[in-house]
Amino acid sequence: MTFLSFCHWLAGSRIGTIMRDSTWDFAIVEIIHLLALAVFGGAVLLVDLRFLGVGLRMQPIAKTARELLPLTGGGVIAMLISGFLLVANGPVRYYYNPAFRIKMALFVFALSFHFIVQIAAARRPLESEKSPVWLRVSAVLSLFVWLSIGIAGRAIGYV
Repeated sequence: MTFLSFCHWLAGSRIGTIMRDSTWDFAIVEIIHLLALAVFGGAVLLVDLRFLGVGLRMQPIAKTARELLPLTGGGVIAMLISGFLLVANGPVRYYYNPAFRIKMALFVFALSFHFIVQIAAARRPLESEKSPVWLRVSAVLSLFVWLSIGIAGRAIGYV
């Protein structure tokens, strides 16, 4: 099964029909998606700022990364579920949207990159307080990619 055939199947499925035909379901799911984005985005921002040495300086890097893992993990799970439901509203339309494809490609990269770095930082010894160069560089890259995802997400409606 190709991805396009999956999109056609999803458009005709019960969930696709419900999301497309309901007056309120799309709006409710979008609210959930945005709330999950706020939780996830806030946790990512806190982690990246700590890696840069800008925020939460009184907290060890490893402790910050470790304690924010449940928020980043829970936020991304809620975003994936709600995002899938949002795409079910018009999967073929999203399939042909270049901004959506860019957003998804960047999202897969950013998510993998962020969790690899956050888990690596969480496993570091607690006594090391100063951010190593690799953490600062990864934080800058992370912030840039997440900003790019936001821009691509906004462009979906205009492309």
